[in-house]
Amino acid sequence: MRRSRDLPFWTVAALLGVVFLAWALPVAFPFLPRHWEVNSREASEIALERFQDLGPPVEDGYVVTRLLASEIIEQRLQTALDRLGRDKVADSRLADRIWQWQVSVYRPGARSGGWTYQALISTRGQLNGLLRQVSEDEKADSIDPARARGLADRFLREHGVDLSRYGPPQLRRLDRNARTDLTFRYTDREQLLGPRYPYGLSVTFAGNRLTGYTAWTEAPDDDPARGVFQLAGLLMIGRITLPWLLVAFVAYPFLRRYHEGEIGVRRASQLFLLVLGAGLVTMALSSASAVEGGGFGGFDRRLATWAWGVQIFMLWFSVMAVTVFISWAVGEALCRERWGHKLAAVDALFHRQWSNATVARSALRGLAAGVVLMAVILGGLLLLRPLGVWSIAVGLFDPWWGSAHWPGIALLTFVLVIGTTYTFFGQLVVVSSMARRLGKWGAGLFAALVSIVAFWPPVNVVPTVWEFALAFAAACFLIALFLSYDLLTSLLACLTSGLLWGLFPFLLSDDGALKFQAILALTVVALPFLLSVRYLASEKEFVYRYEDVPPHVRRIADRERQRVELETARKIQSSILPELPPQLSGVQIAHSYLPASEVGGDFYDVLALEDGRLAVAVGDVAGHGVSSGLVMSMAKSALAVQVTFDPEVAAVFQTLNRVVHQTARKRLLATLIYALLDPRRKELLYASAGHLYPYRVTAGGRVDSLESTSYPLGVRGQLQIDPRMVKLQDGDTLFLFSDGLVEARKEGTEEMFGFDRLEKVLADHAHLNVEKLRDMVLHEVERFTGHSPREDDQTILVLRLP
Repeated sequence: MRRSRDLPFWTVAALLGVVFLAWALPVAFPFLPRHWEVNSREASEIALERFQDLGPPVEDGYVVTRLLASEIIEQRLQTALDRLGRDKVADSRLADRIWQWQVSVYRPGARSGGWTYQALISTRGQLNGLLRQVSEDEKADSIDPARARGLADRFLREHGVDLSRYGPPQLRRLDRNARTDLTFRYTDREQLLGPRYPYGLSVTFAGNRLTGYTAWTEAPDDDPARGVFQLAGLLMIGRITLPWLLVAFVAYPFLRRYHEGEIGVRRASQLFLLVLGAGLVTMALSSASAVEGGGFGGFDRRLATWAWGVQIFMLWFSVMAVTVFISWAVGEALCRERWGHKLAAVDALFHRQWSNATVARSALRGLAAGVVLMAVILGGLLLLRPLGVWSIAVGLFDPWWGSAHWPGIALLTFVLVIGTTYTFFGQLVVVSSMARRLGKWGAGLFAALVSIVAFWPPVNVVPTVWEFALAFAAACFLIALFLSYDLLTSLLACLTSGLLWGLFPFLLSDDGALKFQAILALTVVALPFLLSVRYLASEKEFVYRYEDVPPHVRRIADRERQRVELETARKIQSSILPELPPQLSGVQIAHSYLPASEVGGDFYDVLALEDGRLAVAVGDVAGHGVSSGLVMSMAKSALAVQVTFDPEVAAVFQTLNRVVHQTARKRLLATLIYALLDPRRKELLYASAGHLYPYRVTAGGRVDSLESTSYPLGVRGQLQIDPRMVKLQDGDTLFLFSDGLVEARKEGTEEMFGFDRLEKVLADHAHLNVEKLRDMVLHEVERFTGHSPREDDQTILVLRLP
């Protein structure tokens, strides 16, 4: 139960967080709609009914409804809060224009901007504007200004406007080619921001035809106000293009690890389809409103929606899906190398194993942490308010989802795309890859810095530097959840906090459809917890079965097991091969053994006998690897035993031939050069079973090959050898070696090092001591082969008489 000790803390923290959010959200965002009574569908119905006041309905019209938000008005009203009081400013008619539904109707074939009717409807259902667009070239008779004024007043009263709140209108004329247009501007007496920022309503006439009314504001210093938001706009453009850089960043490690069989793509493909599908749903629900106000080539308004939606889907959402695919494939492999337990809850979800405490605990912590994260950020905003830092409510409703008929689903799919990309790239890839260099918490801080550049901050704040500070704090919080708990906890916390930012106003609204949307989206995120909550207090854990382990993880485990086994075999073989002293019986000795793989097939030994002679051997089992190493180990052990029992040349060859013949059964050939060196008599008795002839190098630099020929070991049951005797001189050097030395190939060619080069090196450096002579040979071989890997084991044994 130790794993569940913190669950009461998270439960209480979540409950307190919800209470705090209900109080703090309206305080931190005073211009959120206080009484949201009308959703997009209802706004469309209101507008279509009132359009009949301006003319006949459009047959087969294309209706687009989007949520408009004015950050300029909100910014100005923020400055008036302390002077006029929060309630007065938030309930003003100007504040009612921050959030409006814009409903536009297009005739078939009309292009973007070519709407016929357009209405502005507040979130309370009040009509703030109603217009009909008339072509500039359309002819119309003139109208007397006094009569037009009367029609304008009556039209406003019919639409619920209290003219006592407005001053006398100002008349403006605009002469066109075919008519004269009139505009009556009514100035609102409220004027919260003073005479420098007037606002009101305007009624327009196209000739003698009344074309409706709309709201207006004058802002002589709009440019400084808009400058506050320029950085946020630049960051938005950067973040749209950033997924391409992320793909490039993780593409190389993905290709390398995939080529090496260290990663799998099955689960990554599932996540790719999930994110791609989420992006498709987001575009299907939001593209019609998101493209409003902009053009798309020569397409009509209906076709522009599809063209723009396909373009954004291909250039952004699909790239995000590719980023998730590669980030999971690479990050999963990295994470399993260090923190495989952090993926247990996610693995359980993929295998549809909900009925365990592993999922329940992670889901509870994630949901609670998402609430706590939002509460902490809101608390930070309230603490920063006295310092002149204020938050923009407009940023909570993005065009991607805020205008959709199903805004809860649109926000859910949008947050799913952003949240999974952030979590998998920032935590699985960055944290897991940098942990070895920076430590896990150092890697976490680095990933947090990457996250605030790569992904959207949780809220829009002015000045913008505080927005990054809060985004960094949020990223640190989510990464700390990953490092302290697991991936599912961090992912759900990210999704929950992202949803709450956009959906909490819906939860407090007076519209039942909006409340349902919010509850539905949050329920989808809470599904892992709802399906496993009954097992929260149980001892049942998610246990990996063999079939639950991804195939690439099995390959990695098998490869690691094989590596450990090979390393163990290498250590055993290293213990078998001797570490020879620099001198035995007055004979100087130097040796080298360079295997081509973890386990080699060469062996060597120099044994001092009781009569003062030295038993010298170099052997080579064909090939390299485990099989060669096993035969080599047996042959080496048999050599040591036989030399102790009977070191004579014939006896040694017969014994080793029998061992190899009985074990290898002609599947592996073994060669051997064995000699008895008598330092006092200066005699060498030797024989070779298929091995390369050793060299005798005189002090003067003459190189002689000591020939002796017989079949390799194990070819026949009985081995016939012909021992030979050679007299040596003081200072003579014996050079024994394996064929891996002379058969070493030059990089990129079939040319071998060969006997001639070896003999030249020995002759040129015969004056060196045995260690330097050995090193010179190895240096020349390495210089010849370059960076080419060894194809066979390389063994050298050098002995010099005193």
